[in-house]
Amino acid sequence: MLPEPIAPVPGEDLRPGEELLAALARIDGWGPRGWQELLGAWRFPAVDLALEEREREPLAAGGRLLLGVVWRAPRWARPEDAGDAVAIADWLLRQAHAALLPRLGVAASTIDPGDAVRATNAAFFHGRDLCLRLLLQPPQSGLGIDSERAAAALGQLLRWARHLPRQRAALAAHRQSLRVQRALRAALPARGLVAFLADGARLARAADGGPDPGCQPLRAPEELAVTIDLGPLGSFRGLGIRQGITAIAGAAFHGKSTLLAAILAGTEDRPPGDGRERVVSLPETLPVTADDGRPIHCQDLSAFFPALPQQDARRVCTARASGATSMAAAILQGAAAGARVLLLDEDTAAANFLALPPAMRRLLGSDAQGLTLAEALPALKQAGLSTIAVVGACTALLAVADRVIGMHDFQPQDWTERARALAGGRPGRAAPLVVPARCLCAAPDALLGPGHVLPVAVEDPTLPRLRQRRLDLRRCGWTLTPALTRGALLGAAWCCRLAGGQCTLAELAARYRERLAAGGPAALDPFHDDFHAVAPWLLVHAVLERWPEPLCGEPTPPPAPESPARDRSPRGSHPRSAGPRAR
Repeated sequence: MLPEPIAPVPGEDLRPGEELLAALARIDGWGPRGWQELLGAWRFPAVDLALEEREREPLAAGGRLLLGVVWRAPRWARPEDAGDAVAIADWLLRQAHAALLPRLGVAASTIDPGDAVRATNAAFFHGRDLCLRLLLQPPQSGLGIDSERAAAALGQLLRWARHLPRQRAALAAHRQSLRVQRALRAALPARGLVAFLADGARLARAADGGPDPGCQPLRAPEELAVTIDLGPLGSFRGLGIRQGITAIAGAAFHGKSTLLAAILAGTEDRPPGDGRERVVSLPETLPVTADDGRPIHCQDLSAFFPALPQQDARRVCTARASGATSMAAAILQGAAAGARVLLLDEDTAAANFLALPPAMRRLLGSDAQGLTLAEALPALKQAGLSTIAVVGACTALLAVADRVIGMHDFQPQDWTERARALAGGRPGRAAPLVVPARCLCAAPDALLGPGHVLPVAVEDPTLPRLRQRRLDLRRCGWTLTPALTRGALLGAAWCCRLAGGQCTLAELAARYRERLAAGGPAALDPFHDDFHAVAPWLLVHAVLERWPEPLCGEPTPPPAPESPARDRSPRGSHPRSAGPRAR
């Protein structure tokens, strides 16, 4: 059973706020257990408040309080659709970070919204109400409760809530910016584009994550320029990345990797002032790096490596993949999971997987059978998978590219014809390549266990721990935060439940999105146990494929019906947590 999320703040039995103030004055000087007098839901003129004790952090032992703030949003702050609801909640979370937390005077925390706009369970709509959730360290004076500081913090919160209507124009601008980004992203497929970077975008990042002050605004050359007309939302000219194979070339420190990073960032919306507000790309964009040391569970790699020592190339199982095999697995697994665009950077790739010079191929002899990535890209394109690759030395990638974008002084130029002439022209017919089918075939409780809460340690978001098992996400390609990593693990855990034993990855992606559409971010944490951000499907899939124990594998054909004359002795069942025929 998939539980329905509980209400973050009770909608009934709200007590008057004056009673909270009276209780706060009464417990002044009491021991930490006295904070329990404040638990419950309270009504104030601008907001409702709910104070809860966390099971893992008892107040009597100095634990923190979970504070839920419900803003009864006026009509002008109500969302038009699901994307608009995320935009409004993100704005409220940023307002709390900038104007509330620094003034509370007590230790308080919530999700840091950072440079991406994501659905989170720190700020979200519950019905018509907008909920904000904070963790508070109750103020103590020595061994007793400091009611004066607590009352001052409450006063700051209520004043902040009363001033929210004055920010109406800022909220409208925030919503409009994100509305344009969503419309630009939705317009890409019909125009044959996989990414779009509007003129004026500032791509280079400063140390704090914002736009570099010295960054030149992007300006697309006429040969590569595309104009997207969104009607009432405006018309936008910029650099269009078309479907197919695109190479980004240039000398060191001229902006190749910066452009690629901006394209990956464009899979999510960005807040106003980020510099990349008009940079968008398809959500099904997959970063691929040499992730040596990652596990591979029962994956057919025979297209790239027909023969492997001590391995059946059609069912590769290893706890520590090489750089080349990890990239091959990531591409095939991502394609099976619904990826439509691959992002590659020579600097983080396995050189021997990208291409093999003729001399090296002759030296390796029969050990060099199979396809390099440069040889496979045309076949992947025929299968509907586009590629954007940063190239600094590998001319084989230039030879197969449909277009080459040259980066000079952080500005794009069309180098297609020049690069094609120097690299030896276009390749011949694409080598055949079949993307093997893949499914999730783990037990429903493989990650969640018998409950609905996932205890995850994410102090280092690239090396999270779940029930004493460590997951290595250091080279997964995404920039991770504690909230995003926790969301990815929650998504993977619920996907095991949604699969119900065995489910193709394409179907599982649809079920994951339907679950989120029905329940929002609370669908992944129905009891509001901790903070998380909703992770994109391909990051959730990366968790499933990199889990130390096999969760995904090749589909198992349905059993053939038994003949009446067949022996009916009991047979062994399929392993609940291992991929089929996994070794």
